[in-house]
Amino acid sequence: MVKRTTTILLTLSCFTAYAQDTMKVRALNETVVIGYGVVKKRDLTGAVYSVKPDVIMQAPTHNPLEALQGRVPGMDITRSSGRPGADANVLIRGTRSISGSSKPLYIIDGMQGGNISDLNPADIASIEVLKDASATAIYGSQGANGVVIVTTKKGSEGKTKVSYNGYYGINGFTQYPKPRLGEDYLKLRREAYRASLNPGDPMPDDATIFANAGEYDAIQKGQWVNWLDLLTSNGTEQQHSISVSGGTEKTKAYFSGGYFKEEGVLKNDNMTRYTVRLSIDQKINNRIKAGIQSQLNYYKSDSRKDVFPVALTTTPLGVPYDANGNISLYPVAGNTTTITPLTDDRGDYISKDQTIINITTLNGYAEIKLAEGWTFRSNFGTTITFNREGKYYDGTSLERKDVRTSLSSITNKNNRFYNWDNIMTYTRQLQDHSFTVTLLTSYTHKDYDDAYASGYNQALASQLFYNLGATDVTSRGITSSYIGSKTMSYAARVNYNYKGKYLLTFSERIDGASRLAAGHKYAGFPSVAAGWRITDAVKLRAGYGIAGNSGIDEYGTQTGVYAYPYMSFGNVAAPGYMFNDLVGNKELGWELSATTNAGVDLDFFNGRLNATIDIYNTKTTDLLQIRTLPQSTGVVKVYQNIGATNNKGIEIGVNTVNIQQNNFKWTSTLTFTSNREKITSLIDGKDVIAASGPETNSLLLNHPVKSFYTYKKLGIWQTSEAATAAQYSFGGTPFKPGDIKLQDKNGDLKITADDDRMYLGAAVPRWTAGFQNNFSYRGLDLGIFLFARWGQMLNAQFLGRYNPSGEGGGPAMINYWTPENPTNDFPRPLKGAGISKYAGFQALNFVDGSYVKIKNITLGYTLPARLAERLTIQRLRVYATGANIFTKARNHLVKYYDPERGGEESTPLNRQFVFGVNVDF
Repeated sequence: MVKRTTTILLTLSCFTAYAQDTMKVRALNETVVIGYGVVKKRDLTGAVYSVKPDVIMQAPTHNPLEALQGRVPGMDITRSSGRPGADANVLIRGTRSISGSSKPLYIIDGMQGGNISDLNPADIASIEVLKDASATAIYGSQGANGVVIVTTKKGSEGKTKVSYNGYYGINGFTQYPKPRLGEDYLKLRREAYRASLNPGDPMPDDATIFANAGEYDAIQKGQWVNWLDLLTSNGTEQQHSISVSGGTEKTKAYFSGGYFKEEGVLKNDNMTRYTVRLSIDQKINNRIKAGIQSQLNYYKSDSRKDVFPVALTTTPLGVPYDANGNISLYPVAGNTTTITPLTDDRGDYISKDQTIINITTLNGYAEIKLAEGWTFRSNFGTTITFNREGKYYDGTSLERKDVRTSLSSITNKNNRFYNWDNIMTYTRQLQDHSFTVTLLTSYTHKDYDDAYASGYNQALASQLFYNLGATDVTSRGITSSYIGSKTMSYAARVNYNYKGKYLLTFSERIDGASRLAAGHKYAGFPSVAAGWRITDAVKLRAGYGIAGNSGIDEYGTQTGVYAYPYMSFGNVAAPGYMFNDLVGNKELGWELSATTNAGVDLDFFNGRLNATIDIYNTKTTDLLQIRTLPQSTGVVKVYQNIGATNNKGIEIGVNTVNIQQNNFKWTSTLTFTSNREKITSLIDGKDVIAASGPETNSLLLNHPVKSFYTYKKLGIWQTSEAATAAQYSFGGTPFKPGDIKLQDKNGDLKITADDDRMYLGAAVPRWTAGFQNNFSYRGLDLGIFLFARWGQMLNAQFLGRYNPSGEGGGPAMINYWTPENPTNDFPRPLKGAGISKYAGFQALNFVDGSYVKIKNITLGYTLPARLAERLTIQRLRVYATGANIFTKARNHLVKYYDPERGGEESTPLNRQFVFGVNVDF
C-alpha cells in the first residue's frame, strides 16, 4: 500500500526543491555562491536567493533575466519592449536613487563587466541574488542596488557529455488596440460635427462632413484599410545550443555554441545572436590550479522606426496597393500629403537601421594554497565590445517624410572594461569555533569612445550608409567622444560560526570612484549580520549595512566647454566657447543607503517545505540628483547631494512538495513581494514640479520616485449634472455635459494647475507575486506559472490617441460620451478639436495598470531510460510551451493591451508558442 501525503503550506522558499532527486537532501545544507566565496545555505546570514538551472530553463527565452520574472522575491522584472532581442528592466527592492543608477551589479563567474543577457540560458549552472546590505557589502558601492551572481557550467571529471537544447516557435498574436474602421469611423466624425452645431442648425450631409482630399470618394467606394493588419504578421523565434563537457582529475573543460534568431511581427525587424563559450580548469599540482572562462558573442539586428502609433492614427482609407501589387505611396487619391504607413516596406533601400555587435569576454584565474587554511586567488577579466550602427532613411521613409531628404549615418562605438581582483582567504576550525577571513583588492577600468558621421541626399540609395562620400558635401557632419572611469576598492570580511548554531558576519569595504569630486572619491561601507539556527528547521537572521552609489555620468562633477562658431566682432569671425549645460560640483560625494534586514529560513517535513521570509528597511540619503538652475547662472543644471528616499517591504516565498508518490509528483512555488517606496526629503522640503513634462517628471514628497502628477479625472459630466457642471470653470470657461469631470482639490470651484493637480499613482507596483506548479506523471511533466503585478499605474499612451475631431485614425476601444451614450470614459467629440482642447486632458492617459497573467504553460515528455539507452542517448525530452498566453487587466481600458509593457504604445508585447527538445548523449 502506497501512503498518500498531501502538504499545503504557507511560507517562503528558494527554488532548491526543484533540484532535489531525493527528499533526504535538505535545502538548508546546499552550497550558495556569495561575494568572493561560497557558504552552506544553512550558514547564510544575509538575504540571498538561489535559482537553479532547471528553473531558468522552464521558460524558453534568449535572456536569462526573463526566466527569473516572478521567481525571486524582491526582484521586479519586466520586458522592456516587444522588439526582437529586447532586454529586461530589473529593480531589486525598489528605486532608491533619483539621478543615480538603479541597476543591479552582475557578476559572472566571479567577474564584473559581463552582461547576463549575453549568456545562453543553457550555459548557466546557478544564479544567486544578493539583496540586503550585509550580503552586498563586500561589493561596496557597486552592489548598492543588489547583486546578481551567475555561475556558468564547468567541466567535470568523468565521461564526456554532449547535450543539445533547442526550440522553434511563433511570436505574435499581439495585444494591441484595433483601429476605428467603417461605421465606427463615420459615427465619430458625424458626432463631432453634431456637437459643434447651434440649437436648430441642420446637420450637414456626409459630403460636407468628410471633405478632406479624396476622403469622401474613398468612403463611397468602401476603401477601408486596417493598416495594423497589413503591417504585422506572426514572427518566429528559434534557439539552438550544443555543449560538450568532461575532463580528468587534473583537467576539466566545457565548450558550448549557441544560435538564436527572432523575427519580429514587423518586416525588417529581427535579431540574430551567435554565442561560443569555453571554460577550462587545470589542476597544476596539489597547491596550484588555474583556469579561463571565455565567450564570444556576435549580434546582428535590423530595426525600424516604430510604426504602431502611425498605423493607429493614419486615416483608415485608401488603396494600399496598386494594380501590380506594389505599395501605393499616397493611398488616398488626390491626397499627396499623407504617406502610407507601409512606406518603409516598399523595398530594401527605403529604411535601413542595422546594428552589428561583437563582444569578447576573457576571464582568467590562478589559485594557490599558501599554507594550511590560507588560499590566494587572483582574477583578471576583460570585456571588449565593438558596436557599429548604420542607418539610411529615404526621403519618403517614415523617419524623413516631413523633410523629404534622405539621411545616411554610421556610428562606431568601442567599449573596454577591465577587472582585476586579488583575494586572500583564511579558514580555521578551533573546536566549536570556525571562522573564515576574506581580504581583497578590486580594480576596474572602463573606457569608451565613439565616432559618428552623417550626410544628406545619398547619390545612390543602394549604397545606404556605406559611402558617405556620396552625400551632399555641405551636409556632412562628424562628431566623436571619449569617456573613461576607474574604481579602486579594498575589503575585508569575517564569517564566524559557533557550534553551527550562532553565526556572525562582519565586513568593511572602502571604495574609490574617479567620477566623483576630488576629496570625496573614497568612502567606507560597513556591514554586520547575525544568524541563530534554533533548530535544523528554523534559522533567524538579522543584518545592517551601508552601501554607496556613485552612479552619475562620467565627468558629472566637472564643468566643460564647447566651441561656439557663431561669434564675431562686427563682420570679423572670432572663436567662441560656451559652458556645457551641466556645471561641475567640487563637493559632490557618495549617495548612501543604510539597510536593516531581518529574516527567517524554514525547512520542515524532511525537505518537503523550505522557506525564507525577509523584511527590510532602506534609508537612502545624499541623493545624487540633477538640479535645474536659474537662467541667470548661465548654465542649466548641476549634480548635487540633496534629498532622501525610503524603501521598506516584505519578501515571501513558499516552496512545497504537495504530493509525492511512486509515479506522480506535484510541487509548488509561491513568491510574494511588497515594497513601499517614497521620497522623504527634497531641497527646501517642497515638491519639485518639473517645468517640462510635469505629469511624469515631478518629484513628490512621501511618494515613489516614478510618480504621476496631474489633474484627477472623476468621470465625464452627465446631462443631469449640467447645472452643477456650470458652477465649475477652467480658465474662465464653465464645464458642460460631455466635458471631463475633474476633482476640485481646494473646493474653490475653479480648476487650476497650481491648486488642483495632485499625485495620482506611481509606476511601481504595491505587490508582485509568482505561482509555479509542476506536475509529473511517469514521463509526462506539466508546468504552469502565474504572475501578478498589482497596484501600479500606467501612462497608457494609446489612450492619448483619442482624436475627438474624428479626422484621422484612432483606437476603436475609445468609448466617448454622447447624450445617448452617457459613458464616463472619454469626453464628447468636437469638430476641429484636438485632445488638448479639453480641460484636464492630461488625466486621460493615467489608469490602473494591475494585471494577472498566465505567464507560461509547458507540457513535456521524457523518454523512458530503457528506450533512451536503445537509442544510445542518456536522456530525451520534448516539450511545448506557451508564453504570455492570457492576461487579465484590472482596468477595462487596457483590455486590449498587455500592461507589462508599462503603457508605451510602441513595440507591444507578443504571445509565444514554441516546441523544443533536450537531448543528452
